[in-house]
Amino acid sequence: MNENQQGHKKKKRRLRIGRVFFLVILLIGIGIAGFTAGVTLYDHFFRADEKKVAQEEEKISDETLSSRINVLLLGKDDGDSEDMNNPDVPKRTDSMMLVSFDPDNKRISILGLPRDTWVTIPGHRGHDKINAAYAYGGTKKSMQTVSNLLQIPIHHYMVVDWQGFIKVVDMLGGVDLFVDSNMDYEDPYANLKIHLKKGYQHLDGNKAGQYVRFRHDEMGDIGRVERQQKFMKALASQFFTLSNMVKLPMIINTALNYVDTDMDFITMVRAANCFRLFGENSMKSLMLYGDFKTIDEVSYWVTTPSLVNKTLDELGIPHKKVTRI
Repeated sequence: MNENQQGHKKKKRRLRIGRVFFLVILLIGIGIAGFTAGVTLYDHFFRADEKKVAQEEEKISDETLSSRINVLLLGKDDGDSEDMNNPDVPKRTDSMMLVSFDPDNKRISILGLPRDTWVTIPGHRGHDKINAAYAYGGTKKSMQTVSNLLQIPIHHYMVVDWQGFIKVVDMLGGVDLFVDSNMDYEDPYANLKIHLKKGYQHLDGNKAGQYVRFRHDEMGDIGRVERQQKFMKALASQFFTLSNMVKLPMIINTALNYVDTDMDFITMVRAANCFRLFGENSMKSLMLYGDFKTIDEVSYWVTTPSLVNKTLDELGIPHKKVTRI
């Protein structure tokens, strides 16, 4: 393999890592939309006692989770497989993140897990990339693998099709924000084309995807994370508009086409309330500490027990002390 090919592949890996941070936007939107629609249906079918309905709405709208839960958020592979259109070919996850809700301290911790993380997968010998767990055994195997790596319980999962992010942003009407500089970059290996002009502008789903993925400036990954945070705040502030409330049924129908989860309605309501009531300053995100390393001519994101412990400690996620990977 020549130096250019290695460079392109390394760029592709790093681009993939960035996606885990903004998939949480879809989680927030679905949770809040589900809550609002549920309250509307409740109101519709139980109008006989309007006073009771009003009391229940007020109660549920202020309820958060009663105890900590950890939710594994998985993004489906969006094109790496050579047989991506063949449903019989197992797919790997394109991105993976853990969202930990801590109602006692009113905190939400978001841990990004690079798709090339070097791990042991239950039932398989040796080591593999963490995104292979889904191909080997779906959500159950992914949950087991992450739980073993971090030494924490995984209570629920949510599997998201990446196209859902673009479509939901479009249905919300896009986001208005200021683009700090011209962004121009193309990577055919990642099917990525970014062309944005400096200035205040309206970003639809496609342009929003370009904005949060760009990292080819002097700030590199630091600049990308800052842009992702800026985008999340802008999206959140624009979500609660009257026009978006009217479109909630359509948003829900679209989102459900791209999401699979074992979370029941009440749990999703309470999780959404955590985002709403704790405030944007309650969220902290980190990527699992580690570094790229080539093992048997394959590139991995390699972490260590001490780095895993450090990551979880900084996020405030309770865990057993990790002693091996």
